[in-house]
Amino acid sequence: MKDKWWFSSYSFLAAGLLKLLKKTLRFEVFNQPEKEPVIYAFWHRNLMYCTLLRAGDPIAVIVSASKDGDLISAPVGRLGYHIVRGSSSRRGSQALKGLVRAAKEYSIAITPDGPRGPVGTVHPGMFTLALLAKIPIVAVHVDAKYEWVFSSWDRFRFPMPFAKAKVYYSDPIHVNSKDDIPIAEEQYRAFLLEKEKENTLS
Repeated sequence: MKDKWWFSSYSFLAAGLLKLLKKTLRFEVFNQPEKEPVIYAFWHRNLMYCTLLRAGDPIAVIVSASKDGDLISAPVGRLGYHIVRGSSSRRGSQALKGLVRAAKEYSIAITPDGPRGPVGTVHPGMFTLALLAKIPIVAVHVDAKYEWVFSSWDRFRFPMPFAKAKVYYSDPIHVNSKDDIPIAEEQYRAFLLEKEKENTLS
């Protein structure tokens, strides 16, 4: 009973702090899709920005089936996300089936290089999901300056209070057959690289 009380208090407090942080942030959004569901795909290091921006929207996310995942799923669920448990290493096929079912009602948010990288890796599960769920992929790029950057494998980014961030969405990337996968990956990478270069020059 004590552990249950602690966990409930933790998830409530963590979600509350994230909601409070979001209220201080200023997001400028470009080309956000009007038609959903889609698969929102972004690098793992941008996870916190994307989580805060879309809190409360009808989006499903995959959270590890591990004990560490328990600490993530509860506060993320309180932010309004639909949780699907599993990962590429644990209960992977079950998680994929769960995401395909969820795609009938929700958009899906994934990090194709997560949860352990290497940086810039595009794991094939994203394309399998797009093919099975019959929904397009939309790449997401985040540009921000006032942030903490962790010394993790992905150089994880965490926004400082009152920071400004620009969020760019690509046009839909369709995967109608396995033959489309190489082209889809090229389009995904090309969009993110283009936005990185634009913001480096600006």
